[in-house]
Amino acid sequence: MDIQFWINTTDYSVPELVWNGIGCCFWLVTYILIIRNIKKTKFVEMPFVIAVGNISWEYIWSFCYHPNTGIFYVYGYQASFFLDFYILLMIFKYGSKQIDIPEIKKYFTQILIGLIIIWLPLNYFFVKNGFDTPVGANSGYILNLIISLLSPILYLRNKKEYFSRLVSWSRFLGTGCISVSMFLIYPENYFLHTLAIVCFVIDLSFTLYLEKQFKYSKK
Repeated sequence: MDIQFWINTTDYSVPELVWNGIGCCFWLVTYILIIRNIKKTKFVEMPFVIAVGNISWEYIWSFCYHPNTGIFYVYGYQASFFLDFYILLMIFKYGSKQIDIPEIKKYFTQILIGLIIIWLPLNYFFVKNGFDTPVGANSGYILNLIISLLSPILYLRNKKEYFSRLVSWSRFLGTGCISVSMFLIYPENYFLHTLAIVCFVIDLSFTLYLEKQFKYSKK
């Protein structure tokens, strides 16, 4: 079978593919760490609003569209979807712990279903109407920015022992490596560059903040 079927080195350089692949692997590790921590804490450390958007994006790019980087990357997207699907099930089970508003808690399941109904067509038509890149970068980074913004808020509103420094580092490194590939692949996509830089600054700041909190807790 042609190597191009597995990894598209015709449209992408080896450094672009390597940086992107490493980043995707870090995100897979992030999901695995989140799942491991759910089993320990009975808490999901990904904000429920964007977790639903995230899995909607992965579904669209795994089964409706495919990244043109090769089947190896398609399998990576699909692996992320199935890991994230388990996380979604746990959000239905434990996600209401993220909030303290009685009205939202009361209708939490209905809210999640409503968010799925909203996010799926948003992700689908964003691609169909030509707003995205062939690997889903524009929509992916919009979602990533929301994750970056909401994660510190979720941390500050809940028990600190629910959160893992490893998850934060893995997410930061995953997005960071993918961002390197985005600068290489799309040197004139300044919208994407701006999203990547903002995500980098917020993720790094939050990760270092967690490290500082961990050191204080050990004193």
